[in-house]
Order: sequence, then structure tokens, then C-alpha cells
Amino acid sequence: MKRTFVIAGMALIMMILAGCAPKVMVPPKVDLINYEVVGLVELESNSRGDFSPYVTQRFLEAISEDQPGVMIVELGKANDLLAELGMNTLGPEALKALGEKFNLNTIFTGNLDFAEPSTKITGFPTVSSMGVQVKVSTVLTVRLRDVHTGATLWTASARDEREIAGVGWNAGFFHFDAEDPDRAYGKMAEKLVRDVSKDYRVTYVRQKR
Repeated sequence: MKRTFVIAGMALIMMILAGCAPKVMVPPKVDLINYEVVGLVELESNSRGDFSPYVTQRFLEAISEDQPGVMIVELGKANDLLAELGMNTLGPEALKALGEKFNLNTIFTGNLDFAEPSTKITGFPTVSSMGVQVKVSTVLTVRLRDVHTGATLWTASARDEREIAGVGWNAGFFHFDAEDPDRAYGKMAEKLVRDVSKDYRVTYVRQKR
């Protein structure tokens, strides 16, 4: 019995010591400084309303937080950029043209793809009816692309599904139009951005003794 208590006590002490071990900062896996000036195109989406620009802004904040000094040029909507260039898609030619126009080496592009709701939704929730909950499932995919070749240098994706307010379904599209986006769908945006941007953030691990 004594031996059992001794072993248990030693295990407890080791756990406590491990918990007290200092944390070591691990720098981001991707250092954006290496790319000098980086472009960011607003996330494209098969939804309507303010969710796409909202998530784009959250992504910008996430990748900038732990990488001070990084220069990021917000380029706006893909459709507007393509219209100016007289092109149809963000392929290698369009990326090269944007790189030359804005003096960029790399550009972030991405998509927010929403699945159709599993239950029928009619009409729109009013802005004030924050109690109206709609189940939404989406995948966020982001790519860092070389403007000279069109090649993808980095990519990541994240998925989330939850019931949120301030969203309606009409004509085959989700419509996001909440008066308070942070309250309505801030948690979904936070989850997507946190998962997809982890390679650009500082992390901490416990140092082994």
C-alpha cells in the first residue's frame, strides 16, 4: 500500500513540475516579412451581405497581430479588380497584372463556401430579431499566391457549422445583414479565422525539463 502511495505521489509531483515548466514562444511558421508587400483580395463567397468583408477584416487582423511591420495592401473585391483588368478570373495573368499595378510579390485570395440549409427557410429575419436562429455550415479556404507564376505558396482551410442570428435565405443564397455582426456571427468568424491563420501567429509550448 505504501509503495502505491509513493508512486502516486511521485506521479503527482511530476505533473505539477510539468505544469510549472516555462513556456517557450514559437514564431509563426510563415513569416510574411519575407514577401515584402502582400496583397489581400476580399474573400469571395456564395453568400450575400456583410459576412465576407467582415471575415476578410478579421483575417487581416489575425495575420497582422503577431507580425508587426508587415505591409498588406487591401485590394478590394475580386469582381471590381477583374472588371478593371478586363479579365474573368483570378488566374496567373490577373495575378501578374495586379502584382505589377500594386508592386506586389504575393496576394492572398480565398473563398467562403456555404452549404444549402438542411431545413427550408423563408424570408429574412429582421435586423432587430436577434432571436431568430439559422443553422449555417461554411468552409473558409485561403491561399497565398505568387503573382509572377500564379503558384500557390501556402493554403489552409477551416470549417464551421452553428446556429446564428441575423441571416436569411433567399433565391439560393444566405443573406447576412445583422446590425451587430460581432454579436450575430462573430463566433463563427472567429473560429474560421483562428483555424485558417494559425501558421501566421505566435504559439507557446512548454519547455521540457
